Amino acid sequence: MMTSVILEPVITEKSTALCQQNKYTFRVSKNATKHVIKHAFEAIFPGRKVLSIQTSKTMGHRKRTKGGYKNPVDGKKALITVEGPRIEFFPEAS
Repeated sequence: MMTSVILEPVITEKSTALCQQNKYTFRVSKNATKHVIKHAFEAIFPGRKVLSIQTSKTMGHRKRTKGGYKNPVDGKKALITVEGPRIEFFPEAS
């Protein structure tokens, strides 16, 4: 159940810079609440305490293709501020 809440980390230039401040960005399930996201994060990464969570909905854009239109894909992101040791997504890159 916990893996169906937090789907994947968002790896961008901005989110990588925020990792220095112990803030991590994840794509989460569209119907997940902050309380559920907190419990899922603490179950996946034990030993780290969640200080705050900021969520935002991302709206998909309709795209025109050769065969007509492509349906939009909506989603949700969570910016999680953590207390504890750093999480290394790609240890060989640091």
